[in-house]
Amino acid sequence: MLKYLRVGKQKPVAGPTPIDLSTARLTASPHSPIALRTLNELHENIKQRIYRTLIPHSLLSRFDVDPITWRGPDRSTCVKLTAQNGRGVVSLSAWSLFDPGDPFFTLQLADNNLNGVTLDWIILSDPAGERFDTDVTSGGQPTYFGTTRRNLEAEERAMAAGLAPGQIRSGLRGSAEVFHQIDTLMIALGHRSLTLEPLTYASAWVFERRGFAYTTGHQLMKMIDEEFRPGGQLHVALDGGTPFRQPDQWQTVRGRAWAVHDGILEVIGKRWDGLRMLKQLGRHAGVNTFPDAVY
Repeated sequence: MLKYLRVGKQKPVAGPTPIDLSTARLTASPHSPIALRTLNELHENIKQRIYRTLIPHSLLSRFDVDPITWRGPDRSTCVKLTAQNGRGVVSLSAWSLFDPGDPFFTLQLADNNLNGVTLDWIILSDPAGERFDTDVTSGGQPTYFGTTRRNLEAEERAMAAGLAPGQIRSGLRGSAEVFHQIDTLMIALGHRSLTLEPLTYASAWVFERRGFAYTTGHQLMKMIDEEFRPGGQLHVALDGGTPFRQPDQWQTVRGRAWAVHDGILEVIGKRWDGLRMLKQLGRHAGVNTFPDAVY
């Protein structure tokens, strides 16, 4: 399935100051965290050797992309790495011959202001699947995943096809592998946690399953679950007033997510905003705010 994140604004607990990437410092302490900004000062070939570990080789192989050269069957480059010197951001995108215009894999990690790493974006999208233009209006303006504008017709079609808010195509069901790769690199760099801000209710639920806990927003997620159940205010608000508020939507993660995307939280005086999540690397938090959920 496809997951979207927006840039996190959280301020995680400060850790040790990242070290300079020198042989002397590396051999002196294997425990001090290394910032992405420091890695990005390396030669381009070295950065590619390090950062290519972030894309599961099994995912690239599905689309005949060589995991080492990043070339497709026609020898064209199918992976783009952006890791500019002087910036603490790394972005990776990979595409296939099915649709070079829409990557099937996009990932962005960034240093945060307290010596940690934030996951800004992760997208897994099946390039062979039908495309739903939820990312642009009928006039071609970007919707920014429905946060500033909406393409209601495309969203309704996407929902009927089983997609979640923010998706333009069906997903690849490979997030567990990607998070394993991220965890491995972060641990190698000496980081103990990863932070993010979930864009949608569905993505928050997925990240719970991947071991994340809430630094802010846990009570809101519990309230949403309670109010969507029979007798709750959100359950009553599923009155069919819009295509995204059908009576049975409370039963699934995607159904709830579309209702939240449609602004239903206004009924309980809340907004989908301000949620922050954190994962202690090597640990699963065990958070479950929608028991016995069906996606």
